[in-house]
Amino acid sequence: MAGESILYSWIGVVLYFILIIAVTIKYYAKIKSLSDFIVAGRSLGLAITWGSILATWFCSGTALGGAMMAYLFGLRGVIMDPIGSGLCVVIFGLFFASTLRRLKYLTISDFFRTRYGPEMEIASAVVQILGYIGWLGGLLMAQSIVFQVLLGVNYEIGLYAATIFTAIYTALGGLLAVAILDFLRVFIFWIAMWILLGIGIAHVGGLGALASLGTDAFSILPGKDLEYLGYVGFFGILYYVASWINQGLGSLSCQDLVQRALSARDERTSRNASILAGVSYWIIGLTGGALIGLLGRIIVPNLEDPSMVMVAVAEKVLPPALFALFITGLLATIMSSSDSAALIPPSMFINNILPYMTKREISEALKLRLVRLLTIISTIGALLIALYLPHLYFLTQMAWYLMLFVQAIPFIMGIYWRKANRIGAVAQMIFNVVAWIILGTYFYNQTNDVWAAFYMPGPLILPIGFIIFVVFSLLTQKSHSPKQLTPL
Repeated sequence: MAGESILYSWIGVVLYFILIIAVTIKYYAKIKSLSDFIVAGRSLGLAITWGSILATWFCSGTALGGAMMAYLFGLRGVIMDPIGSGLCVVIFGLFFASTLRRLKYLTISDFFRTRYGPEMEIASAVVQILGYIGWLGGLLMAQSIVFQVLLGVNYEIGLYAATIFTAIYTALGGLLAVAILDFLRVFIFWIAMWILLGIGIAHVGGLGALASLGTDAFSILPGKDLEYLGYVGFFGILYYVASWINQGLGSLSCQDLVQRALSARDERTSRNASILAGVSYWIIGLTGGALIGLLGRIIVPNLEDPSMVMVAVAEKVLPPALFALFITGLLATIMSSSDSAALIPPSMFINNILPYMTKREISEALKLRLVRLLTIISTIGALLIALYLPHLYFLTQMAWYLMLFVQAIPFIMGIYWRKANRIGAVAQMIFNVVAWIILGTYFYNQTNDVWAAFYMPGPLILPIGFIIFVVFSLLTQKSHSPKQLTPL
């Protein structure tokens, strides 16, 4: 990369870090309780709630990963994210956000405790703590790649500096500071991506050049012989359906989304912000990710590393000052998800695990000190796991996909079916997890593809898990009468 581009990029990054510090200092003193730290005192307006949902969900996986998948597979490659992810947020806003906000919970595990009892609360909390630690570790390494590849910083220095900085400002500012920063990050990234898209389109001679890619590049249906992402027939259709439901249903009850809904100042704000964020996610995900990947087929064909197609396009078409804006925007998207992921493990541990480990009442002041300390410890721990404990890191990645099988059905049915009970929830959880392990092993042996093993079992397991949930709930109505949702 040219020295001028690196200089401009450093100026942009330093200014961005100064903004983070200023916002953190401003809101640090406003956090007085665990509720302030986890759900921003339930004070967020429409614009901030919308921006926080959008920025949290739009991470490097949506930007760099979406561009890569479109580069390799066309729009068929971005069904899971951003199409399925955006669908999830819209569904959440339409059918769940206002109900959860009315109940005034701190975490989604509060919902499972109230509706199903401590077993489901603890299972939900443990799975999400592990899942978010895994996600956070990956995001922290992505930050370091930006510093190393695009800013010329030593990998390890960038890695630890970014991790410590993220841990400290997240611990001090809580969700309130994070949400304000998210709102600002949305505009930084949108401006950067749309400038890149506009200049990229002009570089290839206009939108008409995309027509040369053929209609298949723009299809979201399975290809010939039910082909999807390299698999055909039965495996292809399983993978295709799984791509829709993994995010579309599996993330409905994820804490990062629920947390924002719980932070809105009222039910209407929660609902409207979620719907708007889902639609916005489609727009920015398809234009700021997928379309740039398709442009990459023309501008930088035959890349050795398709995961860097967005960066390659930016280097090819942007002048130094605009490339600096792109780097700042890219770093902003990664950090918007990193700090959100860093909030969740300590928050859920303090709120949903610690009460079962101690009999004495813990004061709000002590809870706040503990959650801040654990935010720093768990953030650094997530990085160390990702770097030095690959087998444990792999287990945390598995936990992310377990959310679909542990809590998706009990969450949906717990809102809309009064007869849902503890036995039904636990029975479907046990079946789903065991079946996922068995079928995942089978699909891995057949494909030698760990991602296929993760995803393909879903369409087979969930319908049976749903039947088990309903049957066991109905059979145990008298012995385990359903608990109804009550506000905190």
